[in-house]
Amino acid sequence: MPQPEFSADDYVNPEAPEDELRLRPDHPRVRDHSYDCSRSTQELDLWKKSLIATVMEPWDAYPDLSAIPENAEPGPSLTLFVKERRRGPGYVADFVYKAADLPVTVHGILANQGAGLGVIELELWRPDWGYWDDFGDFVGPSQDDVPTAVSAPITSDVLRRIPLGQIVARAQAELADQSWRDEGVTTLGLGRLQDESGPELAPASVQALENASALAQPAQRGRPPLEEELLHRVAHAYLREAINGPGLHRRLAQLFDRPEPTIKDWIKAARECGYLSSAVPGRRAAGPGPLLSHPAGGPCPPSA
Repeated sequence: MPQPEFSADDYVNPEAPEDELRLRPDHPRVRDHSYDCSRSTQELDLWKKSLIATVMEPWDAYPDLSAIPENAEPGPSLTLFVKERRRGPGYVADFVYKAADLPVTVHGILANQGAGLGVIELELWRPDWGYWDDFGDFVGPSQDDVPTAVSAPITSDVLRRIPLGQIVARAQAELADQSWRDEGVTTLGLGRLQDESGPELAPASVQALENASALAQPAQRGRPPLEEELLHRVAHAYLREAINGPGLHRRLAQLFDRPEPTIKDWIKAARECGYLSSAVPGRRAAGPGPLLSHPAGGPCPPSA
């Protein structure tokens, strides 16, 4: 294997004698990234290509910030990050929850995969910390910020204090609210968008908001009627994709950005309403129904 070639930028002091040259402590050949336990970069990355909603502020209990007592403890905070690049079918948003009585920051992913809004992934982030390398240099936060004691362990009591039910309920109320259509969205540095006082949101942002709002809607009793236009689209997509073999429901779920159980319900409704034929014995797929060429009047009744 050829020996690596280093430049002056690789050394702490490139002017030092050759036998005293020392690679920077953060150099990739020196730093062991398996020691990186800080999640500050991961949290920062959540802000990229995201629509952010602050649901709970640390000082919500003190509307007048000038009247906060000196010994006041901040309350919990909950921030939602609706990523423009969705993480998969049913994805709604990321969230970060912090509370003074928790020794960790809680990061999670909200999704609706056919059973309502819920948490499908959860991470517990420790406070910032680092390590000392072979040269005695500390790699991580500045030495003034290095904790003097080991962080408290994660116990069953800590886990019980994470209010997942409250997080989901508050997130659902925020995401299901569609007032942004009329009131716009406040963007840092750009003011208010998507209303009469400012420019329009980018298409990717609008799509992200519409998707999150649709998937965060509270579950309704009974099934709402499906519109004719949707059933037409489902039927045509079904017939187009059926010829491609197994994986039909998965492909349709990706196409319509809905969970597979929802797609199966739509296909069933399309059959019952006449947009698709009943399945033919000996064949996997249905055929076109009579209503694909003869429009019906009004929405289809909900499927059973």
